[in-house]
Amino acid sequence: MVAQSCVYTLAGRVVDEHDQQPMEDVSIYITELGKEYWTDSKGRFEIPTLCVGFYHLAIQHIGCPTEFEALALEGDTTIEFTLEHHENLLHEVEVHDDHEHALNEENIGMMLLDQSAQKSLAASLANLNGVSMISNGSDIGLPVLHGLSGNRITIINNGVVHAGQQWGADHSPEIDLNSAGEITVVSGAASMRYPGTHMGGIVVLMPGNIPLDPHIHGKVRSTLESNGLGGTINGQLYQGHPHLQWRLGTTVKHYGDRSAPNYLLNNTGTRQAHMNGELRRQWDSGWEWESQYTFFNAEYGILRGSHIGNLTDLQSAFSRPVPFYTESAFSRGIDAPKQDVSHHQLKSTLRKELAENTLEWNVAVQRNKRQEFDVRRSGRSDIPALSLMQYTVQNELLWSNKRHWDAGYQFLGKNNWNLPETGILPLLPNFTSFTNGLFINAKNEFEHLTTEFGARYDFTFRNVAMLTSTLPRTVVYYGDQYHNISALARVSGQISTQWTAMAEVAVRQRPPEINEMYAFGLHQGVSGIEEGNLELKQESGVKSTLQLSGQFGQHLHLDIRTYAHYFNGYIYLQPQQEYRLTIRGAFPVFTYEQCDARILGVDLSMRYEFGEHWKFKGNWSFLQGNDLTNTLPLNYMPPFNALHELTYELGEWHQWRNFRVEASHKFVGEQGNWASSLDFIPPPEAYHLFDLHIGGTLNQWRYKPQIRLGVENLLNTTYRDYLNRQRYFADALGRNITVAWIQNF
Repeated sequence: MVAQSCVYTLAGRVVDEHDQQPMEDVSIYITELGKEYWTDSKGRFEIPTLCVGFYHLAIQHIGCPTEFEALALEGDTTIEFTLEHHENLLHEVEVHDDHEHALNEENIGMMLLDQSAQKSLAASLANLNGVSMISNGSDIGLPVLHGLSGNRITIINNGVVHAGQQWGADHSPEIDLNSAGEITVVSGAASMRYPGTHMGGIVVLMPGNIPLDPHIHGKVRSTLESNGLGGTINGQLYQGHPHLQWRLGTTVKHYGDRSAPNYLLNNTGTRQAHMNGELRRQWDSGWEWESQYTFFNAEYGILRGSHIGNLTDLQSAFSRPVPFYTESAFSRGIDAPKQDVSHHQLKSTLRKELAENTLEWNVAVQRNKRQEFDVRRSGRSDIPALSLMQYTVQNELLWSNKRHWDAGYQFLGKNNWNLPETGILPLLPNFTSFTNGLFINAKNEFEHLTTEFGARYDFTFRNVAMLTSTLPRTVVYYGDQYHNISALARVSGQISTQWTAMAEVAVRQRPPEINEMYAFGLHQGVSGIEEGNLELKQESGVKSTLQLSGQFGQHLHLDIRTYAHYFNGYIYLQPQQEYRLTIRGAFPVFTYEQCDARILGVDLSMRYEFGEHWKFKGNWSFLQGNDLTNTLPLNYMPPFNALHELTYELGEWHQWRNFRVEASHKFVGEQGNWASSLDFIPPPEAYHLFDLHIGGTLNQWRYKPQIRLGVENLLNTTYRDYLNRQRYFADALGRNITVAWIQNF
């Protein structure tokens, strides 16, 4: 036997992915050796006396997500690693995708996703500046981008327009946050690449990279929470061969009744079970095939005190300090009113890489089923009051030049019908919808200036079959056709060595959605009777944005963005000064109306570094929406809000690596821009919330787990949020203690 000669050296450097600057004090840990090495002031490292073999490396740095690399060492090797060190800064992350241009956008990377594993998509985005959340309780919510939500926000999951039963401002998208590797809020010319009615913006969820490693690895994220006495666990397995990679994941959530500071919020539990799978295959000829599958299933309890049986009690509920039907006994049961939703998505991508161009063909199918259960008489609460089934097909062909432009054709087909099991008049009619779209984007880069232009055209036609609301019931058929045009121009450039500026103008159109025209009946999303309007016309909007980003010295970073959004035919849900008694209870009435409108806003982000360990980050956002036709405010616009975070970080502390203490303060002001004719009760008062989180990596433990302890609403503040529809009936959540454990293996 001949002894193996261990004489080889692994050398290299670590740089910041954002600006390619060298990173000092980065840890390079080799699992097989159990040894750790560090980069110098120039980001360089050198690991001597290595044998030929396969090595697993963990690259760690304070404030960065840990990167894992696999290396087959056959001799002296030089390599370069990149770390994302700015992913929690707004507008400082260049997002690159296979079919879109680089953009400076708001971004949530893997480190922040690890900290949000138990949250909904909307709740995780709500910490970005300019983003709020409109909700119907603790788990049901949609993101609000610059005052716009619901049908005006397009969500792209795995490159597919997410199609669900989003018939309102506060039905959660059926997406598991843990299946994403990165979430980006997109604007700019590249937004023209995505179909949909995105007057307000686009949220893009993309899966993470699969590391090239022939061994099976994985990750477990688990969180326990005191408010709701439940938790979330997510597990993933993956393997990456040079030409074949796969990943499997699953998430389970289980919570009981949530609690406000002074009482339980009965029937607000949730049960969720999700899974996702991904397969990628590459050929030497330049062809690549990808397939992704996701499954989402959730059962949401709706606050029992929001479902009132008579008009007198309904009016009384608006002023009660404690909701009706409040009990002191904690329960994990979920009874009516509740929602039960399931969603399947299957996507296939075939891509051909050419010298200067990329050709891509995407096909996706989605199946969505939503059931809503109300409190019904004679023991009929187990029969759904709303039962909808939807199938969606997306087919697109994309052609992109890697330097200057991309273009494509897209087809979206949708079939939505009511399942005949409710025994009552459906909220929505049966319909089919077809959209054909074309888009083109162009980009030119000069020495200090970048110009972008994008445009798209969509033709939508729908066939609708609706039962009349009067007796005798008859079926009425409608046919709708819409031509929609969108265009955007952006200029951005360097105005000094440390400052950049951007100016953008966008024009967009969207047709009224099915619920806006044809809804008629009780809708849990608004806890009221919802009525559509057949007279609605196409909605058009023009948005202009100015942005200035840069820094003073080495420690103070600033980002200022202002915008003005003008609408012709803005569609909104108007509360009526009417309460209607039905056989299922008493409810307020909402109708869809249309006006000319204006939304003006400003977002300010600031980060300051106090030396090596202390950092401060502040986000401030203010907007005002007005109905120009009737000289009234627009309802459900986010009030002024601010988020302040003070962070203390240590690279090493006892047995801890990347030890971090984070204290945050959130302020939400009272909405002063409102009118009594627009709401049933005045907006709630301003409130302050304080959170505290402590965490890091236990570096001396064998598998180096990441542990994070937190307290949300530290002072157990009693408050109601203007954008939470349950504010009419109950206070928001009280103190919540969380324990999170993240384990890579």
